[in-house]
Amino acid sequence: MSHDNSAAGNSRKRRRIEPVPDVFQEPVESKPNRRIGLAVWLSIGPLLAMLGIMGFSRLLVGVENDNGLEGGTKLLLNDLVFLIIFIASHTFFARGLGRKWLNKPFGPEAERPLYVMISGITLSLLVFFWETSGPMLWTTDNSTLLATSLVIVQLLGLVLVVASAFVVGAGGLAALPHLRSIESGRPAPKQQFVALPPYSLIRQPMNLGIILMLWAMPEVSADRLLLIVILTIWIAFVAPIEERDAELSFGDGYTRYKERTPRWLPKISVND
Repeated sequence: MSHDNSAAGNSRKRRRIEPVPDVFQEPVESKPNRRIGLAVWLSIGPLLAMLGIMGFSRLLVGVENDNGLEGGTKLLLNDLVFLIIFIASHTFFARGLGRKWLNKPFGPEAERPLYVMISGITLSLLVFFWETSGPMLWTTDNSTLLATSLVIVQLLGLVLVVASAFVVGAGGLAALPHLRSIESGRPAPKQQFVALPPYSLIRQPMNLGIILMLWAMPEVSADRLLLIVILTIWIAFVAPIEERDAELSFGDGYTRYKERTPRWLPKISVND
């Protein structure tokens, strides 16, 4: 890893962190028609991811029918299995050996699209086969104030998620630049970390937004509590790992950003 000590490097904007450069390699599918076919096939991934996100958002807004919910461990075990499949695949293929496996079939430019496809498949399976089960643990039916407060918290979480995706690039999250790269045979644009709000305030705004939306559900049955607890534990576990990966990708710039920016709660300072 090289360090830029030039005057230009020293004059960088405080909130901009340049990535560590890597070398572009041609995709395995080098012929134009085969590259286009591969890009079209891999474009199924973002579509599945969008369907999965839409289904997941439906789980967050409450229980459709809270009368006569069935209980028992069988339904919860079904939910737990699909939840573990999603978490395990999403975590394993994001780094290390999992990334090496994703590089093998079609080259490094297809790594991100394959990752999005796997995540989209597992998330879609999760929401499609999710079983709502009782008992109902709490609801806001008898408190308008509580219901309104939880809606505000969920909207705040949604704003954090959307703003975070906008800053880091929603297209990049969906692997759209990589699909265009495969189609054209040219390298995808290098990722840059730009610490604009909300990243200038906290290091994990997207994950914090997800946590807020989880814990502010207006109705929580047994299956929703399982979803809340498991995903919260997973996010808390994976957050420092994601930051370690970012340090490896962006170098000392991210380390300096990490030192001055809290992970979950923004610093509150009073300046006279």
